[in-house]
Amino acid sequence: MKLSILCMILFGLVSGSIAKADPIDLSRSNPPPKTEPSSLFNIPVSASINTVELGIYFENPVGQATIIVTDDSNQVVYQETVNTDSSSEILIPVNQWTSGNYRLTINYGTTSLWGDFQVE
Repeated sequence: MKLSILCMILFGLVSGSIAKADPIDLSRSNPPPKTEPSSLFNIPVSASINTVELGIYFENPVGQATIIVTDDSNQVVYQETVNTDSSSEILIPVNQWTSGNYRLTINYGTTSLWGDFQVE
């Protein structure tokens, strides 16, 4: 009983201290041909940013995906290839990055997605 109360208190403290995440709009660099069904235009990846981390979420596995983040001067500040078959969520710490504008690029198969965001 005491352990469950302690867990609820700790969860409340932790969840209350996490900053609200802002969604990042992702766009395709290479949209599918118009002959493909409109359902293929859906982007099975979403991303959000808060003061602590950049979150990337794959709705469906897409195999190997390369995550690249560049800054305003087009310098790579983060790059990793992940296997989305085994991990559908990637969390990247951003609290040590300088304030400014960044671009997230996600490449898998023949698809390239990108979205701009700010770190404050």
